[in-house]
Amino acid sequence: MVRGTVSTASPTQVVVSTANGNVTVAVTPPLTVYSRQPARLADVKDNVFIGVTTVKQPDGSERATEIHIFPEELRGLGEGSRMMNAGAGGNPGNRMTNGAVSQSRMTNGTAASRMSNGSVANANGSTLDVQYAGGMQKVTVPPNTPVTQIKAISRQLATGDQVVIPAKKNPDGTLSTNRVMLAGQPATSR
Repeated sequence: MVRGTVSTASPTQVVVSTANGNVTVAVTPPLTVYSRQPARLADVKDNVFIGVTTVKQPDGSERATEIHIFPEELRGLGEGSRMMNAGAGGNPGNRMTNGAVSQSRMTNGTAASRMSNGSVANANGSTLDVQYAGGMQKVTVPPNTPVTQIKAISRQLATGDQVVIPAKKNPDGTLSTNRVMLAGQPATSR
């Protein structure tokens, strides 16, 4: 993953200013640009691939601070669960888990709804299980957790854009991609 600010962008390459210097990523056409759009907790359904940022609670459980719903073509991106640091776009102590929601039955957030293996309660939120290759993370989801959907948009990259690029390392050591995610946009929930 290449994270940073676009220094230059052309049809053949993107140069990203990162914390460790400039990184050049070759563009493999067609380039798809993704952006986060507002979504609802009710959009988190069974087998949907999500990324959830969590913070460990005093009792050892993980509490969601934001959820991102990936489109099917990005299923598997960053799959797994790992600690984040400030350099990776998070706060020290936060965890990022990317995986598929298991057995979600969330509807409109009413008390009778169920999400994954936990009951939804109006005041306390819900829980969900996020399954990934090699494991599973149970996450408590407060009712006002920001939720966004990552969607393809029709837009060119511009100097100054904050981006996350899932780049492929080629045999010669160069990087290439055909997709870029805009970052740094505020997440809002409905």
